[in-house]
Amino acid sequence: MGFRMRIPAARVYPIIAVLFAGLALAQTVRADAPPPAASRPFLRVVVIDHSPPFSDRNADGLLVGFNIDFGRELCRSLGVVCSFDAAPFKQIIDDVAAGRYDIGFGNVLRTPDREQRLLFSIPYWRSSSSLVGRRGMPELSLEEAIRSRRIAAIRGSRQHAALLRLAEADPALHANVISVSTLEDLWEAMRDGQSDMAIGPTLNVVHFLLSDSGDGFETIGTPLSEDGLGGTVHIVFPPGRNELKASVDRALTALRNDGTYQRINRIYFPFDIY
Repeated sequence: MGFRMRIPAARVYPIIAVLFAGLALAQTVRADAPPPAASRPFLRVVVIDHSPPFSDRNADGLLVGFNIDFGRELCRSLGVVCSFDAAPFKQIIDDVAAGRYDIGFGNVLRTPDREQRLLFSIPYWRSSSSLVGRRGMPELSLEEAIRSRRIAAIRGSRQHAALLRLAEADPALHANVISVSTLEDLWEAMRDGQSDMAIGPTLNVVHFLLSDSGDGFETIGTPLSEDGLGGTVHIVFPPGRNELKASVDRALTALRNDGTYQRINRIYFPFDIY
């Protein structure tokens, strides 16, 4: 089965730094909406609601996180005024595709089906997926795990799609796929016993394990990137917004070249996620 990996929470960041190779429908919440300046274009930006460390709310209810900080720098570089809203993952894809937002920071992987609905920027970080469960749980592959464990995943995510593909071989396995709406629901499903394990984006898993809520949990095996469970992550745009996409691509490249990306990266992660 390959080497066995057990990652205590206190050591998970350094180890993931080496291994890292490469989220439900609800109402959108207005979180940060400055009025448009008459002299500058106005863009509507949407990020994932409650997806730390990429996006979350502080004690005052304001959006904070890597995607917020980087999104604001991107808007500054573009010379535009931006509003920031938050929505669940699947709603972001639907709303951006329908043109209700101009830019989506939804931590979206590029897939053929999504390419039919959205435009994608150049990559701005790389993703993988990780299984997480109670400390001491035996190491299992994803295929083995779904046959003997209930696994929670965020509805509409690539992790959820991977579980459903595995369950197609045996309809009885669908009972082991626990569909949830948000990242917090993912961890709550394990804490209250609704699921035995969860699968989510590795960087979100790492953040959970390093939090007080993650005490008693650990990753099960190594990060997964095959079969759609990892890859490059992109900013997304409505179809037809090719000029906006090109402008964002140029700005993203410039922000990496001048060190702005790396500066924001270091606030949230101890290694380069690009």
